[in-house]
Amino acid sequence: MDWFIFKQLLSTLISMVRLGRKSDNEKDLEILILRHQLDILERKQKRRITPNQAEKLFLAVLTTRLKTSTNRSANQLRDIIRIFQPETVLRWHREMVRRKWTFKRKAKGGRPRISKELEALIIRLARENGCWGYGKIEAELLKLGFTVSASTVRNVLNRPRFRRQMRTPWPSVGSAA
Repeated sequence: MDWFIFKQLLSTLISMVRLGRKSDNEKDLEILILRHQLDILERKQKRRITPNQAEKLFLAVLTTRLKTSTNRSANQLRDIIRIFQPETVLRWHREMVRRKWTFKRKAKGGRPRISKELEALIIRLARENGCWGYGKIEAELLKLGFTVSASTVRNVLNRPRFRRQMRTPWPSVGSAA
């Protein structure tokens, strides 16, 4: 699909360069011939035309661009958009814009969360040894085979749900015992 979009963009750019060299009279005659051919094709066409996703994207972007630059309504676009209804093409554009903002994005990065078991162990050590600071809890966890930093211990103990579980309020500044 990426190659198709690239090909469409490249052919559009080449067409725009070619159109820039034509006179207005030539452009008008070409448009009339193309419209007449489309009318014939629409009359002869038995089944519905189903464009693929890239064709929808291309047509929707161009139609929306034309609509905003000329301030035409959807009814006024009927003379230009011949194969599909203008409302349909504009709906394709709305759906594509909506899909752009609603798809699942990849993780933003950063450090991975620590396991729930390790969080529970940090809370248990803090609860059972109220005078220990973040550094002491970090050292005890290291003895048990867990590598975490004092700031991770602080972050876990300063979460609101864990503060409520503690009987005594945890000091906001770490004390090394």
